[in-house]
Amino acid sequence: MKTKNILLGILSLISFATYAQTEKSTVIETNSAVTQLNVEATNLDDLKNFDWEMVKEMFQENDKNQEITLAFAYVNKSEVDKSKIRVDNFEMKVTGKTADLDKLTTRLKKSFSKLDGINDRYINN
Repeated sequence: MKTKNILLGILSLISFATYAQTEKSTVIETNSAVTQLNVEATNLDDLKNFDWEMVKEMFQENDKNQEITLAFAYVNKSEVDKSKIRVDNFEMKVTGKTADLDKLTTRLKKSFSKLDGINDRYINN
């Protein structure tokens, strides 16, 4: 009888020890978001003909209320005579919500087209 109690005690200890060592796995879901796009170009045509579909794809997983920033910089490295009119270095940045991405990109497209028109008008004359 004593042997039975000892065996029962050992089996109980083993089962409790095994049960105490099992962990409950908890899945924690984290959301990540793209919040900023920075582009630098040395050619106005690169900005004017930028792939805006790629921008949509970058931000498509974002929550609609996520604040985003689109920043574009132009660096004019040309050796043009300083007395001539030219589009020089600039940076343009717009901020808004992901839901307004189409409005933000439309505003940038219009700005780049106007700058390219100014640049063409004075360089070609």
